[in-house]
Amino acid sequence: MKFFDCNISFGTLMLRPIRFAETVQELLAEMSYYNISEALVHHAKQRDDSPLIGNEILLKEIEGFDRLHGTLAILPLQTGELRSIEAIMNKMRAKDIRAFWAFPAEHRYSMSRTALGAFYDLMVERNIPLFIHINESCEGLTGWRLIETILADVPDLTLVVTEHGSWGQDRFFRPLIEKYENLYLEISRYELDGGIKDFCKRYGAERLLFGTGFPGWNPGGPILMLAQADISMRERDMIASGNLERILGRVRL
Repeated sequence: MKFFDCNISFGTLMLRPIRFAETVQELLAEMSYYNISEALVHHAKQRDDSPLIGNEILLKEIEGFDRLHGTLAILPLQTGELRSIEAIMNKMRAKDIRAFWAFPAEHRYSMSRTALGAFYDLMVERNIPLFIHINESCEGLTGWRLIETILADVPDLTLVVTEHGSWGQDRFFRPLIEKYENLYLEISRYELDGGIKDFCKRYGAERLLFGTGFPGWNPGGPILMLAQADISMRERDMIASGNLERILGRVRL
């Protein structure tokens, strides 16, 4: 299988895990060890510091490394920190950036259309995916309640939910999967016995994306889980890389 990781990061974290990659070179070494061909990557400072700082650090650090595809962390435009949609689009075109990350808990902002309407309109118009950790919170909303609130406001948004827990949260997300056709799940913590098999049988493999959550989680777990899932090789290939390539390929910059 070709592995294209949709959820991996590098840089020194505020709370350091046992093992992490401080530099691009260290990240590439980790990826090579686990046979991960490509990655949609973000930097620790995009989450633990400021998108204004973290975005620039990421773009500078990954310049010239074809295996790494950058993302931009977003903020409400009303504060003026990220300037304008036009400036953001110019940067995305120049650096071939095709995805956004939202960290509302760390950066203290709302995921409502009132706060992010300009970004939501851009993402829907140009098929730009938004990634968010399931444990993010804002305005008292957490977990799948937050995800449902976002999608109720922006039903056509391409939203990828990451690291949704090892205890099987299907009762939360399956109703949303059935209602919102552009909702995707990253599988780094989807460790439910037979979960991937049953999900593929009911909904198809198209809605699952391979991700490791490194450095928060060891890449070996999701790699083994996908390799041993009782699904077809075609379905494995779709989850491992094909689905993410399709999502990024339809982005219009």
